[in-house]
Amino acid sequence: MTSCLGDFQMDDLKLMVERCDEAIVQTPDQADLHRDRALVFTLLGDQARACNDVDVALSLLNRSSQPVDPMLLHELQVRQTTCKQSRTMAGSD
Repeated sequence: MTSCLGDFQMDDLKLMVERCDEAIVQTPDQADLHRDRALVFTLLGDQARACNDVDVALSLLNRSSQPVDPMLLHELQVRQTTCKQSRTMAGSD
């Protein structure tokens, strides 16, 4: 089977999570960092942690006194809807 990810290794994704973790420790109030880590968790198959990061990112945007990037907000809202659908299908929401 051919993959569009090529030689992408699981270890690469785990390294990306570590990099995201480090960036979040340094600037925990940046929603886009949580969005990025959510994507990596999704690629790793860890939907629960991905959805948690989506929720955190949306919470940060809702509390922000700065202008919010409308595309970031929309992307996170779409992901949150997907998370809710997944939980509903699993019977946990």
